[in-house]
Parts: sequence; C-alpha cells; structure tokens
Amino acid sequence: MTLKRRAFITLLGSAVSVFLCVNAAAQEGYYGVGHDKWHQGFYSKLKRNDGQGSCCNLMDCRPTQSRMVGDHYEVKVDGAWTPVPYDKINNLVAPDGGAHVCAPRQVGPNKGVIFCVILPSEG
Repeated sequence: MTLKRRAFITLLGSAVSVFLCVNAAAQEGYYGVGHDKWHQGFYSKLKRNDGQGSCCNLMDCRPTQSRMVGDHYEVKVDGAWTPVPYDKINNLVAPDGGAHVCAPRQVGPNKGVIFCVILPSEG
C-alpha cells in the first residue's frame, strides 16, 4: 500500500469517526446539540401546553430518542432516560419524524425538568 493511499484511508476513517460521534451526541438529547438545524422552522414555533409561552429559550430544544416503558414515555435528556409527564407531550409531528425534547440543561434544580416533548411519528 502506498503512503498516499494509507494517508487517505486514515483521513477517511477519521472523518467517519467524527460523523458518528456527532450523530451519537444528537441521539442522546444533549443540551444545544442539533438545535440550530431546527430552531428557525420548528422549535421557535413550539408552545408549551401549560400556557407558559414557548417551549424553546434559544437552546432548550434538541433531537433525542424516545421509548415506551410500562405506561409512560421516556426521552433521553442530556444522556439520561427521563420520564415524560403526559401534559408535556405536544401532539404534532416533527419535520424529520423523530423525537425532540425541550428542556433546560439538567443540573441542580433543573434535573428532570421538561418543557415539551415531540414523539416520533407512528408510521
């Protein structure tokens, strides 16, 4: 194998690794990750079900994973599975058909706080 080919393969492997790491972070629902892609056309228009205004305060919303556990849903928020109160679920479909969560950074008194959740489409 030539030196140029070996360097190309190394560079390609590095690029794939970076891509996979970014996608993994988005699926874990980390604060701010993936927000910019959806803010203007989607997150900025979301309203809280409790009438307290917007779901999103510039960086609160992000793509995530969801699952059904027993009789309730859970979403990943900052890497941890978090129970979703039914009154936090917005009954609409995201542009990508995936799950999204709007929540503050999960530290201190904000641990477990969720503003809004959009569950993935069923179909």
